[in-house]
Amino acid sequence: MPNKFEKWLTLAAWLMVPPLFGVLSVMLGQDANWDLRNYHYYNPYSFINNRMDFDALPSQVANFYNPLLYVPFYYAVNLFSPMWVGFLLGWIQGFNFPLLLAIARRMIPSTRDGENSPWKQGTICFGISLIGMLGAADISELGTMFSDNLLSILILSSLWVILSAMRHLLLSGWRMKLAIVIGAGFLAGAAIGFKQPVAIYAIGLCAAFFALKTPFITRFLLSFFYGIGVLSGIAATGGYWLYEMWVRFKNPLFPYFNLLFQSPMATIGNYRDTQYLPENIGEALISPFFFGFAPYEFSEVAYRDLRIPLLYVLLLALLAKIFVDSVSVQPEQQPTRTDPVLDSAIWFLLASGVVSYLTWLKMFAIFRYILVIELLAPLGIWLILDRMISSRIARYAAAVASFLMIMATLSPADWGRVSWGKDYFGAKLPVIEKPEDTLVIMTGADPSSYLVPLFPKAVRFVRIQSYFTGPSSHPNGYDRLMENIISGHTGPMYVLFRSYENLGAITALDAYGLDLKSDSCLAFKPHIESNVIDPLNFCEVSKRHDHE
Repeated sequence: MPNKFEKWLTLAAWLMVPPLFGVLSVMLGQDANWDLRNYHYYNPYSFINNRMDFDALPSQVANFYNPLLYVPFYYAVNLFSPMWVGFLLGWIQGFNFPLLLAIARRMIPSTRDGENSPWKQGTICFGISLIGMLGAADISELGTMFSDNLLSILILSSLWVILSAMRHLLLSGWRMKLAIVIGAGFLAGAAIGFKQPVAIYAIGLCAAFFALKTPFITRFLLSFFYGIGVLSGIAATGGYWLYEMWVRFKNPLFPYFNLLFQSPMATIGNYRDTQYLPENIGEALISPFFFGFAPYEFSEVAYRDLRIPLLYVLLLALLAKIFVDSVSVQPEQQPTRTDPVLDSAIWFLLASGVVSYLTWLKMFAIFRYILVIELLAPLGIWLILDRMISSRIARYAAAVASFLMIMATLSPADWGRVSWGKDYFGAKLPVIEKPEDTLVIMTGADPSSYLVPLFPKAVRFVRIQSYFTGPSSHPNGYDRLMENIISGHTGPMYVLFRSYENLGAITALDAYGLDLKSDSCLAFKPHIESNVIDPLNFCEVSKRHDHE
């Protein structure tokens, strides 16, 4: 039975700590990141108002991302003040903390030869979990809709289910085992259905079952049925959208992997962002150090966090120690752990982290997507030190020194924030006299689709130039679609673009037989873009007679 301290610790973790992260979110300022201005607000608006066949590509490639996760955010922005939205998001993201604490308490026993009392164990776990939350990625995403530290709640829940039920997975009957792994897999799959890059963690967890010391067939079946749970979770949260993309484009992952599916509505290619992928095995081997010393290898913004480099060094040291012990100590003399279930849980955690990292490095190597490993890294550091250092004083000293170094050198990423406004975007838009007859053309690659919901709903938007497509000698289906929309339009037309992209806008319009009326341009900058140098331009457009 848990004592009074353990009850208070659990109560504080669930009820008191998450709101503090809401407060921290408010202190950091209002989110104004690129993705927010590109699709976090527009995509749910388009989904709710069934605009996919009305508009064309306002949010570029992201136009085809599953919008379901962002629907509550869209309504929150419309109902609450920006500060309340930031606070609520930070509060929800703060629920990573009690999950980290629950995992840590499962992995760090409350007694070890009388060493760890429940009070000491709880204090250690609380501190490790707090350091896990104070990472360069997690802090940077508080109060934002990047969603990496929202979906991490589902991934950590999946991990907790497995670790807390490890004894059942090793010793119980198959009915219990299947219920555990399918349920845990469903949680991870639900996260993937919302956002596909989260799949790296499901792959890591699925593979980690093979690190358990059980017969191979048991490991295989646990992994297989965890995968079944993952697929069911994907179907629950992403099945509708995958089906929608298949019906529309014959590519459930549209536009990604279009080299395989070859939908005519997109260019034949994979649309993958490969700029951060390591170029060779040597770069891959030193990649963990980039988090502390070369941030632009994984990100477009600067940050510094030494937890993953330190974890990498310690993991290599642990593997070296295991190898040396295996060749220098006779089997009967090798020390054994007193709890094989805890040993299995530790190896499962470490194996899932390693496989997830390697998958991330192969598929994305984008800083934000590694957030779950960032959250768990302090626990991994503690567990490795615990296995490597037998002296309690030396172990505690090494852990304290490690965590102090991490926190003293920490520098969170900054994706863009502004002061809190009265409404979320603070945009004073041009007046549209005949919205039902108006077509707004968007050019350039700068994010501006967040403005679409702020115009009258009858105004139609098409983006003829973006990361997805643009005027070319080999037009895809969307190029031809937009050409038909523009050629058939008889009402007023305008163009929306960032001022520094003026020449690009003229070139793109020219490809469609359109001319920009420079003397009609209105420059404006919403509050959400207070940290953006160049204003937006909204200009009238006319058709050339030879294209009418």
